[in-house]
Amino acid sequence: MKQLTFTAEAKQRIAKYLRPGKKIVLDFDDGVGPFSAIGNCSLDANCRLIFVNQNADLHDFDERVASNIGDVWIKSEPYANIQFENQMEVRFNPKYFTMPLVSPTKGTLTENLEVVDLTEPVATEYKGTHDC
Repeated sequence: MKQLTFTAEAKQRIAKYLRPGKKIVLDFDDGVGPFSAIGNCSLDANCRLIFVNQNADLHDFDERVASNIGDVWIKSEPYANIQFENQMEVRFNPKYFTMPLVSPTKGTLTENLEVVDLTEPVATEYKGTHDC
């Protein structure tokens, strides 16, 4: 089973989002799912930590990752999941006010894990296409 660890500094940075009745999603912006309107056209990793209501439809996020802040849901598809290893860590860089997502063997997956708090469930997902 995969494990995601948040350092004490990262936990302090996101403490205001940690409330009962929320689910936590680690989203790789690939154009799949209700939080990814058009996907990421650049070659960088665009990962987001998204806090949603407990009743949000997360059918695209079908793999549970244990963490020291609660369960985190990710997509199990290989193209969205290939970067995630069994042990990952979220850190906080106070100099740049960023939260790097780090793998012990592959290094930094993203320099800044974006934090998004959605208080209402997302009703629909984007059905169109786009051209990068």
